[in-house]
Amino acid sequence: MISLLLALAAAPPVEGEHATLQACEMTGGGWVCHYTIPAVTLVGAANAPPPRITLAPAPASASPQVPQPRAEDAAEAARQVKLIADCADAGWMSLCLPKDRREARRLRDAATARKALRTQVTQLLSENKCSEAVKSALKAGDLTLAREAQAFCAP
Repeated sequence: MISLLLALAAAPPVEGEHATLQACEMTGGGWVCHYTIPAVTLVGAANAPPPRITLAPAPASASPQVPQPRAEDAAEAARQVKLIADCADAGWMSLCLPKDRREARRLRDAATARKALRTQVTQLLSENKCSEAVKSALKAGDLTLAREAQAFCAP
């Protein structure tokens, strides 16, 4: 076992690109993350040993770079989800402070508005009305959604 670990440690590192994280979001079912996977080229001939896998670099203009989510942002998002679940509809006997209830209701209303906007933009995109979808997202002040809609419409 130790010799296997030493052999792995002494092996040269794997070269080529790896999948890169583009964005993550919290949904009702848990976290959903989107990755960019580099192109893979299989090289080999018939009746030959298994082919080599060569990772080709992704084209530079394939998609705009999305900033990596920070750990603090993920922790804050988890705190907000928990606060909404615990305090948004809490009764007077709950352990939530009044300021927590107000914040939870405000966060819940903002999440509902974001969901409605995303539904509206998705509807416009499904009807192939790209410019209206981007305008709608920009009007609401959601630059991230506007970028996603614009990237979806780009050829």
